[in-house]
Order: sequence, then C-alpha cells, then structure tokens
Amino acid sequence: MEPTQIYLVTPRHIDLETFPAQLQAAMDGGDIAALLIDCETNNDNELQKITQTIAPMAQKHDIAVVLRGDSRVAGRTKCDGLHIDGDLTDIQNGAEDYANRFMLGAEGGNKRHTAMEIGESGIDYIMFGRLDAPTMETIHEKSLDMADWWSTLFEVPAVIIGGSDLSECAKVSAMGIEFIALREAIWDHEAGPQVAVNEACTLLAEGAKEQS
Repeated sequence: MEPTQIYLVTPRHIDLETFPAQLQAAMDGGDIAALLIDCETNNDNELQKITQTIAPMAQKHDIAVVLRGDSRVAGRTKCDGLHIDGDLTDIQNGAEDYANRFMLGAEGGNKRHTAMEIGESGIDYIMFGRLDAPTMETIHEKSLDMADWWSTLFEVPAVIIGGSDLSECAKVSAMGIEFIALREAIWDHEAGPQVAVNEACTLLAEGAKEQS
C-alpha cells in the first residue's frame, strides 16, 4: 500500500523576503504531492505576486500547485488547481465552470450525505476539516472519521487536515487516507521545514507498512 501523500498548505501570512527559502527547505525534506496557496492578503495584486513567485518553484519539483478561492489569479499564474470555497451550490457551479481548466477540490463538510453530493460535483479531491478553523494539536475526530469512511468507499481522493503534531501522520497513513494537509506542523517545527517534511515522510511510510 502506498503511503499517504503530503498536501502542503502555505502559512496564513507569507513574507516574500523569507518564505521562498522556507518553501525550498520543505521541498528538500521529502516528497510533496501538492501545494495549496492559502494566505491572507490585502488584494489580488499581492496574491498574484505571491503566487507567481512560489508556484514555479513547486512546479519545478513536480508538485501540483492549487490556489484557494481565486480563479482569475489561478489562471494568470498558471496554477494547476483551484480550491473552491462555499456551499454545495458554489462547489457545483465552480466544478461546472472550471473543470476544463483546473484540478478542483473543496471541503466536504461533516455530514455523509453532503460529502457525497460534493463528491459527485466533479471535483478531483475532497477535504475533511476546515482550513479556516484554528489549528489544533491533533486531528479533529469527526473529520478523521469522515476521511476514513470516505477513503474506504469512494474513488475521489480524500485530504484530511492534519494538526500541529506530526505524530498522527502514521495513523492517517495506516487508515489509507490518500492525502494529509500539513501547515503549522511544517512551518512552525522547531527544527525547521526540511526536518519537518522528512519526519512526516518517515511517519507516513511507517503507517503504510502497518496497513499492509
């Protein structure tokens, strides 16, 4: 069984003077499947500057770059994917509008019926947990249950939002959940992002062995 893959999420605040070096360090630490650019900015111009700076860095490493919420900037900066915000109708409309242009993803909520409707909208991955929620040390139990249920039944890959503690990576990988979204666990690691990604990859590999 293949280990769960890392879906790296940018910090909420990005300083372009320092972040490119941090991102490079993270990429040097091990395999990363995708990078979600999800940051708080004042305007589209700032978001575009951030994206056009860091997206090519990740793409050179064969990392798919997904931008949250802004299809125009995603198109102008040649992102691979778009993370759609909103309710079921917003996600369905976004999938209809952008399926030919981007890899698409969205949060799946915490109810099974809603998640199934979102999964049928045409998105390419479904995320469990909330990007806007404060990061806890451990993964929210309900989100983990949803991702575990989803991964055993459906073809659309699941992404579980991880906590600030990397130790749960092994548990997630043992469950066979396809991706884990890591943010503070990587950027706030006391030994730096390179060590953090390396540690995460080791734990994910160990979890996959448990499953097999």
